[in-house]
Amino acid sequence: MKKWKKAAVAVLTVAGVLSAGAGITVMAAPAQHAKVFSNGFYQEDVLTVNGRMMVQLRAFKDPESFVYSYNTATKTILVNNPVQKMTVHLKNGLKTAEVNGKQVKLDAPVTVKRGRTYVPVRFITETLGGTVAYDNVAKQIIARTPTGEEQFKTLKNGDLAKARTLAINIPRLNNHIEIVPYGEGFTTIYTFPKGEALRYFVEYRGLVTYVEIDDKGIAEIKWQKDTLGKNGEAGKKQEQFGESIYFLDNFMGETLGYGIVDSEGKSTELGFIERYKDKELANVIIVPIEGEERTDAREE
Repeated sequence: MKKWKKAAVAVLTVAGVLSAGAGITVMAAPAQHAKVFSNGFYQEDVLTVNGRMMVQLRAFKDPESFVYSYNTATKTILVNNPVQKMTVHLKNGLKTAEVNGKQVKLDAPVTVKRGRTYVPVRFITETLGGTVAYDNVAKQIIARTPTGEEQFKTLKNGDLAKARTLAINIPRLNNHIEIVPYGEGFTTIYTFPKGEALRYFVEYRGLVTYVEIDDKGIAEIKWQKDTLGKNGEAGKKQEQFGESIYFLDNFMGETLGYGIVDSEGKSTELGFIERYKDKELANVIIVPIEGEERTDAREE
């Protein structure tokens, strides 16, 4: 266990996979009907002001790079980026922002609505060191933070165990494919093709879900089936992977089992962890498999 323990614990700090990739161009034109993804999360609560897409400030999180605060006396939102030694001041209704003491013009005014602060998505990402792009074909605005940029690189072509951990934590788009689990239980099983991180099955309470992650880092549900026969099936059926790796997470019992599945569907357990005995492993779900090498890495 010690051989991979430090790597597994480090993976726990990774949060929020962000999107970018092939087919994306720099965002220039307004995208009133585009879907916005920030920190890997689909943002339903967005505004369009003066033809510009506005996203909630809190949707752009990166605790490792910057922090937010609010000055009640001046009614000013403060964004501090100690990494880049940058301080940004934002105020409701203003079409300018103060960046390190200098006035910077915004595409649309800062807007506070229902107690939430909205800012132009391009300004907040580029000013704070992140990126934003517009996929003209899919009509998607893809934003990521500095930390998210590194996570995305790992997801595409980095360490296999870390990439798998990132993969299972990306929020899944259901695209109208969503079946409610019928069964009971406290065990979740993740199954990946041998050497791969960008597609997987997850089984919970009798519901099997097949997920694929695209070139922009967006996870989509492609197929679901209630194996108990109560709630049916949706999407395009996906056959089993054949030779694969599984991770069996019993969150109630605080245990993790993992192993391999051969081409004929026979499973062999490789290890079993009693996580309650080691707090550092409390939330570990994915661990490195000895001798396994990544085969699905994608080029930049």
